[in-house]
Amino acid sequence: MAGIAFFDQVFEDDYCHRLLDYAKQCLAGGTAFGRSNFHWHREIVKASHLVLVMDLDEGKADEILLRLTARGILNHPKFAVMIYAWTKLSYIPWHNDVGHAVAVTVFLNDHWPIDWGGLFLYKDGAEIRGYPPRFNTGLRNQGNVFHSTTPVSLDAETPRFTLQLFPREAGATNVVISPTARTPTQ
Repeated sequence: MAGIAFFDQVFEDDYCHRLLDYAKQCLAGGTAFGRSNFHWHREIVKASHLVLVMDLDEGKADEILLRLTARGILNHPKFAVMIYAWTKLSYIPWHNDVGHAVAVTVFLNDHWPIDWGGLFLYKDGAEIRGYPPRFNTGLRNQGNVFHSTTPVSLDAETPRFTLQLFPREAGATNVVISPTARTPTQ
């Protein structure tokens, strides 16, 4: 089914906290976030400030993919797994992930007031809907739905951390959402 679907309790809370702690430790260490939005296509960056990207090593990525497939959120492990650190004034403008039939995002921050920005926006027909980042919740965008995020506020006390998954092989586009998935109107 094409569209946006949201799901709660992607991981056990303890595991999601460990992912968040890992992301914070790697950012503090200064070397693990080896890429950024600096090399993304200009239309996907526009005036955004820095988004740091950490490609997870095969062991950590496999562990995440096994957990997601075991919980029925994914039905195969053919995804690239990254952690993004969204810095102040970073955002992603309207786009539709052309070239990716599906994309999955998991929100990692355990504290994220709505005033800090970073809301996920998407088009639902003629409507624009929004979703605030919530700890250990995720979304799946299947079918190239147009979406964006609002800028992370200057008031944000920490980067907005997300787990990002994109298919890494042709044919790796079918994602099955867990029974706890909900559509935007639920």
